[in-house]
Amino acid sequence: MKTPKDYLVKHLLSEGYASIKSNQRSLNLLAIKLYRGLMGVKVGSFTGSLKEKIREFSHLSGPGEIETDLFATKTGEKIKFSIPDFRPKIIMDFSMWSYHSKAEKGLLIKQTNYTLSVIRDYLWDKNLEIVSAPLEMEAWARDTNFFGKVSKEKFKGNAIVLDPNAESEIKKFDEKTNYIIGGIVDKSNRMRTSSLGYDLPRKSLRLEGKSSKVSNRINHIVEAICRNLAGEPLKEVTPRSRS
Repeated sequence: MKTPKDYLVKHLLSEGYASIKSNQRSLNLLAIKLYRGLMGVKVGSFTGSLKEKIREFSHLSGPGEIETDLFATKTGEKIKFSIPDFRPKIIMDFSMWSYHSKAEKGLLIKQTNYTLSVIRDYLWDKNLEIVSAPLEMEAWARDTNFFGKVSKEKFKGNAIVLDPNAESEIKKFDEKTNYIIGGIVDKSNRMRTSSLGYDLPRKSLRLEGKSSKVSNRINHIVEAICRNLAGEPLKEVTPRSRS
C-alpha cells in the first residue's frame, strides 16, 4: 500500500534527490505538509542524522554529519506532486456523543487529536472519516486543519465494525476494507458499539484470545490498524489494556 511518503519519495528521486532534512516527526507528515503547500524546500548544503530510511531515500533531522541538498521549511519553495486517494477508510462514528459527560467529551476529543496524529504518521486525513458528527467535531476539524470528511450522516457503504463484544476475531487488517470505530470514551460502562446502529459485519480485536486485554483507547486501536497495514504482525502491535 502506497502512502503520502511513497509519492513524495518517488517525486524527489525523479528530481535527482536521495534525501531531505526536516524538523517533522515523520516523513509521512512531511509529505502531507509539502503536498498541501504548508511547507516548501530549500536547496543548499545541509547536514543531519538519519531519522528514517525509505528504500534508497533518507529522511534526516537534527544535528549530524550526513549531507543532503534539501531542507524542508515553511519559507521554502513549494513543490507539486500527486497523491491519489487510497483505502482503507477508518470511520469514527460519534452517534453516542450526547451520552457522554463533559469530562468524557474532553477525553474523546483528546483521543481524536491523538488519532489524527497517528493517521498523519502512517496514512493521511482522507483515510479518516468523522460521521454522525456533532457541531463540536465540526469545530474540531477547523481547529486541527483536518481535511478528511466530516459528516452529520451515518457512514454508507461496506465496512467492518470493530466491536469488542463481537464473536468473530479480526486476524489481519486489509487495505481494501473499511473499518468503523465507535467514538466512545465510557467511564461507567454504559455505552456499547452495538448501539451505533450498523447492520454490518462485526469483529473484535483480541490479545491472548480476549478483547478485554486490548486497550480501548481509540488512538491505540488506530495505530494498531496502521502498523498492521504497514506490515507489522497484528499480535505485536495490538495495544494492551492497562486496567
